[in-house]
Amino acid sequence: MEFVKKTISRNDMLAVLKIRPFSFMMISEFFSQFAFNMQHFVLIFVIFELTHSNTAVSGIILSFTVPAILFSLITGVFVDRWNKKNILFSTNILRGVFLIPFFLPNLHVGLIYTFTFLIAVATQFFLPAESAIIPSLVPKNLLFSANAVFSLGIYSTTLLGYIFSGPILLLLGKTYTFVFLAVLFFVSAFFITLISISNKNKRKNIEIQATPSIAYEAREIFSFIRKTRKVMYALTMLTIAQAILFMFAVLSPGYATDILKIKLESLSWIIIAPAAIGMVAGALILGSIGKNFNRKWISSLGFLLGGVSFIIFPFLNKVTSQGFVQFLNKILPLFLNITILHIVVVMAAVIGFAISLVFIPSNTTIQIETAESMRGRIYGFLNALIGAVSFLPVVLAGGLADLFGVATVITGFGIIMLFLGIFFLAFE
Repeated sequence: MEFVKKTISRNDMLAVLKIRPFSFMMISEFFSQFAFNMQHFVLIFVIFELTHSNTAVSGIILSFTVPAILFSLITGVFVDRWNKKNILFSTNILRGVFLIPFFLPNLHVGLIYTFTFLIAVATQFFLPAESAIIPSLVPKNLLFSANAVFSLGIYSTTLLGYIFSGPILLLLGKTYTFVFLAVLFFVSAFFITLISISNKNKRKNIEIQATPSIAYEAREIFSFIRKTRKVMYALTMLTIAQAILFMFAVLSPGYATDILKIKLESLSWIIIAPAAIGMVAGALILGSIGKNFNRKWISSLGFLLGGVSFIIFPFLNKVTSQGFVQFLNKILPLFLNITILHIVVVMAAVIGFAISLVFIPSNTTIQIETAESMRGRIYGFLNALIGAVSFLPVVLAGGLADLFGVATVITGFGIIMLFLGIFFLAFE
């Protein structure tokens, strides 16, 4: 019987991909997410090359995060009012257009911040629309599998964006790299035009436009969240997990140089890429068997696994001195000897897997429990929460690491995640 359940779930993932509107959206997502994630790293490289200042790099990160704090809630209101397909098309076009000034050589740093800010503002419309449109494209019984496929696509393109940002910048140079990124956004917009949405969902969008006021719709969201515990837990889990990921990203350079004693250039291969692979593995597994389990239980397990992983992560450099590792290295061929880098790669993949256990079920819960008329506002509110909480890592994480040490701060994050996992399991 268990085998039958798993087979049906795998067939569900294939069935989702056979839905043409969803498939076109996934193709569009591939191009837009690849461009969006590569753009982050390219801009960081460009800013550092121009200024040789870590403070200037923090400025480019803030240019991406501050718009989420300022605009996400209000953009969610408009996403609920407007046609989501048109939003996805327009925001991809705008992000491509806002990259055109980067074609100019030696663009002033202030203008780089300005256009980066504008790209981030457009993205605040894009993010709630992409998540909110999924239930309009697939039937409810395939929603969990659709989110797994969607997450798999996001994690895969994130991984590709991280890996290829440096090589493409070296290959094409700054100007043509930005041309390449702009073209990717325009191609993504083209595939959005191929998506067809049923007349039933179009009528819903027309009805939504008659809602009384922005203030009323914002208050309605807060009231709904207070009354719907499942959505409140899902929002809390997603916000905390994303914030901790940002904190770890800020501390990763210090971890690489202070604890692992490796070059910063190796960071993406040793930590970021394995974590993304772990997320992909989690998406595949959850897409096959995830809907057979309680979604909140899966997310809580993700917090527990992530918490334990973060707690022990700073002490991985001591593992190779343990007797059983030394024993294995004696009997294994030299090229298979276990080193600290091997262990870090495995643990980074485990952390990525744990994060996928939080993201996929929580997003599915939000989409199932939230009506079409407010789904965009919910995701707008989520992006605002993530932006507000993620602002702190950029400002405080480095200082905390300087005061208490990178290892202590990472372990502290792990303890917080562990206790939250226990809390979410204990309080249904």
